[in-house]
Amino acid sequence: MDNNLREDIAAVLPEVTALRHELHQHPEIRWEEIWTSDRVSQFLTEAGIAHTRGHARGTGIVATVEGERPGKTVALRSDMDALEIEEATGLPYASQIPERMHACGHDGHMANLCGTAKILHARRSKIAGTIRFIFQPAEEQAAGGRLIVEEGLLDGVDAVFGLHCWPGLPVGKVGVKHGEAMASADFFRIEVVGQGCHGADPGSGVDPIVVASHITSALQSIVSREINPWDAAVVTVAKIQAGHASNVIPEIAILEGTFRALSQKVRDHVFEAIPRIATHTALAHRAEAQVHFGSEPYPFLFNDPETSTFADKVILETLGKEALYKPPHPSMAAEDFAFYLQKVPGTFLFLGNDPEPQMKTPTLHSPHFDFNDDAFPTGMELFCSLALQFLESD
Repeated sequence: MDNNLREDIAAVLPEVTALRHELHQHPEIRWEEIWTSDRVSQFLTEAGIAHTRGHARGTGIVATVEGERPGKTVALRSDMDALEIEEATGLPYASQIPERMHACGHDGHMANLCGTAKILHARRSKIAGTIRFIFQPAEEQAAGGRLIVEEGLLDGVDAVFGLHCWPGLPVGKVGVKHGEAMASADFFRIEVVGQGCHGADPGSGVDPIVVASHITSALQSIVSREINPWDAAVVTVAKIQAGHASNVIPEIAILEGTFRALSQKVRDHVFEAIPRIATHTALAHRAEAQVHFGSEPYPFLFNDPETSTFADKVILETLGKEALYKPPHPSMAAEDFAFYLQKVPGTFLFLGNDPEPQMKTPTLHSPHFDFNDDAFPTGMELFCSLALQFLESD
């Protein structure tokens, strides 16, 4: 435990909290994080931290703290983008932008990394090596992390760490899952083509909404009847769009969704099953189905065993035994931090977000979700300690 570090964290905590609330009010989705990028850059500039902009299609930022002595390089990462959700929290700092919301805690991640950078910048005279702070856009569905890697922003990095706030885990705890930690993510779009007609005369046409409903139900049989019970998989239809009038059967219905897996074998099976089921279900109802898969799939997230063991040690020594949580199984959520881990050894960590162990809070991607400001002391101490101790380690 470093009491001086905790004093530094307490000193920046009001500023970090205020920044988080400000970021929360101005959510921007993938590739549109212009205001967000400007605000993060402003914070870094005022703190005297060198940084470059324009990364990952323009909104990404990479800040650097150079120690006064040469050494290794460690990177810390935060995502930046929000979601297309209408906020329903009623908070005084709720989103000011319709149908946009920081419902996944990226506002907290950015503020946490800003505070960490400010603290470590003030300690640079005692640091041997380099700390790189990556503010990455487009984590949600657009694989901004892939662009960070392709631009060479991890070149020369010896280890990389990221974190995500985690509902279901109390504040003060940090989850570390060694090895296989999060699922792959693929996205699909199914266009069901029927024959439009009057809503009072369905027999004269082919109703694509009914067909889409059958396809939605049939897709659930992939996990329940085609995948072995001991293999994890998820198939979710999250969006159905069709029609404009209540008395008109439309020509087309569109389904959009995602599927997740923890092995390439299961992933390949679902890839084959979705078009098979959609196409034949549509044909059975006199319609056609065209299946399109997204161009930005996310790979499995695999935490490096060595850096994960190192993270365990740092948590035990700095935060205490009660802070370390070992998830019993991987999460079926996905993260484009997986691209980082294909390039550089590293670990993605889960930061407790619940006020207390017995209190259930809204899940990620809920219109009622909010990052818990009480998690900042743990988040900043975790990031600072990981960076400092990694640079000092053999």
